[in-house]
Amino acid sequence: MRETLAEMLKIAVVTPYYQESPAILRQCHESVLQQTYACRHILVSDGHPHAFFDDSKDAIHIKLPKAHGDNGNTPRAMGGVLADRQGFDAVAYLDADNWYDPDHIQSMVAAHKASGCSLVASKRKFVDLEGNPLDVTEKDEELGNHVDTSCWLIFRPAYHLLRTWLMPKELSPLCDRIFFYKVSHDGIKTAATQRRTVNFRTQYLLHYRAAGVEPPPGLKTTAAVTGKAEAYLKSEKGVAQLSQLLGIPPKAY
Repeated sequence: MRETLAEMLKIAVVTPYYQESPAILRQCHESVLQQTYACRHILVSDGHPHAFFDDSKDAIHIKLPKAHGDNGNTPRAMGGVLADRQGFDAVAYLDADNWYDPDHIQSMVAAHKASGCSLVASKRKFVDLEGNPLDVTEKDEELGNHVDTSCWLIFRPAYHLLRTWLMPKELSPLCDRIFFYKVSHDGIKTAATQRRTVNFRTQYLLHYRAAGVEPPPGLKTTAAVTGKAEAYLKSEKGVAQLSQLLGIPPKAY
């Protein structure tokens, strides 16, 4: 039975963006507009706003005055706070270079209603920089040991997690791993759709190699991205800050 408008949950999708091209941003935004379950797109500019969102009736556009250099964590957190204060029942995330399948939100809401869980997770379909499919998966995601930022839907009983994005800037390269660990540490039950409804435009060399595809120039390596963050986790300062701000022990992480 289809829900009436009065019965439908109020869902926000938060997208932090920086210097992505208009074409990339439009693909992201249009995938939210095309959802079979109605939702509201909150786009948060990290110091580099695009004017074409200013007059949009289909989005809430927030412009932060400068870039924060933390992998979108500050604008992500700001969007979540706004969604909370405006009475949204749940918050999803969608990084600016990714896009949803049309039934992504609907499948996530269905999993929530079937399970009663305040957190729902999906999986990714990996695509190259041009948006072409890559035949690759990630072991941690398949085993349920990792959820990408764009694959979460967070309901109000778990809104205390929204501040997790305000982690020390040094940890921003590991932000989705830290968030997943916070969920695990707090013992929050999570439902999984087991569906690949997020299209993940990967910039990581390992995905192209695993798919047997010639990599374009300028891709990232995992060690280059996460090395400093992992060292920070092991430092005295990192232990103290993460324990204080998030209530989780880096030693266990």
